[in-house]
Amino acid sequence: MDLESSLQQKKMLIVAGSGGVGKTTLAAALAIQAATWGRKTIVLTIDPAKRLAAALGLKQFAHTPEKIVCGNNQKLFAMMLDTKYTFDELIKKYAPSEDIANKIIGNRIYTYLSTMLAGTQNYMALEKLYELHESKEYDFIVLDTPPARHAMNFLEAPDRLSRFLDENTLKWFLKPYFIAGKLSIRLFSAGSHFFFKLIERLTGKELLYNLSEFFLNLQTLYGGFRERALKTKEILQSENTIFYLVTHPERAVFEQTLLFHKRLSEMRLPFGGVIVNRVAQSVPLSPSEKKEIKSLAKEKLSEQDQKLLEIFEHYRNLTIREKEYVSHLKKALPESAPLYEIPFFEQAVYDIKGLNLINHHLFYK
Repeated sequence: MDLESSLQQKKMLIVAGSGGVGKTTLAAALAIQAATWGRKTIVLTIDPAKRLAAALGLKQFAHTPEKIVCGNNQKLFAMMLDTKYTFDELIKKYAPSEDIANKIIGNRIYTYLSTMLAGTQNYMALEKLYELHESKEYDFIVLDTPPARHAMNFLEAPDRLSRFLDENTLKWFLKPYFIAGKLSIRLFSAGSHFFFKLIERLTGKELLYNLSEFFLNLQTLYGGFRERALKTKEILQSENTIFYLVTHPERAVFEQTLLFHKRLSEMRLPFGGVIVNRVAQSVPLSPSEKKEIKSLAKEKLSEQDQKLLEIFEHYRNLTIREKEYVSHLKKALPESAPLYEIPFFEQAVYDIKGLNLINHHLFYK
């Protein structure tokens, strides 16, 4: 399936790749194109640059969907993941009572988990993705994932969360608990007894108290969390979802792209193709122009002309090298996998016009 068919037929498109390759910008451009074709579309960004918000006509991204005005198009929405806000709303929604929800949100351990713990952003991105999917409010969802070094964790988050929330795993964390308001260390093994005694000696009872209270209050939500994690995995593997990898014409970045593709295949996640961004475009030369350049190289030129000639040769060599890299990447990918190229633009993409220029090269050239 090509990119155009993906935008018109799939329900969810996930853009993944290394940092700094224009992945978030590509996600916004693809969302615009899908909306242009009449689909009510939302783009969910994880860590957008401020200039991308400006490109979409926003002062900044919000954690709730905002309508984007582009021409006559009234079917485009955008939002940014707010990890803590999403976590708070999830707790409030599924806690058995308002009192338990407030205890969880007010706990020191929860504050750390929801703001600083590595991986929380991945879980909440999946939660927001699940929420948008289940709302059925949008025809098409475009997700911009974290950079590749974190994107593997994003893809593995459903399995990790469901394993952690497995009842046998949680028993270990729930061993210290309260009886009559006092901390009681009733443990199931000598090893865990030693562990909690060590924490108590190093950090004091207050941290252990907060840790125990947090897990005890949270345990009422475990079943729902695990069920949602497994359903999210089903959504990612669904035939209505498609993954596209965004990359840059550099050997190291291409190697990361191939590793990412391999992981997608291992996890049975639907792969659509690769978009190579910012490719230097070769300058076509006539035979007479080539001859003239060769003769210039032999002449004694002014310092300025010599520098111009060096710049031209450097750029020409760059286009040749990038063409070889792209050719190597295409051979390494499945024969059926589409590969799209977007040229390196002289000016940065900073508005709707620039995003539409990207779409011109992807769909209309």
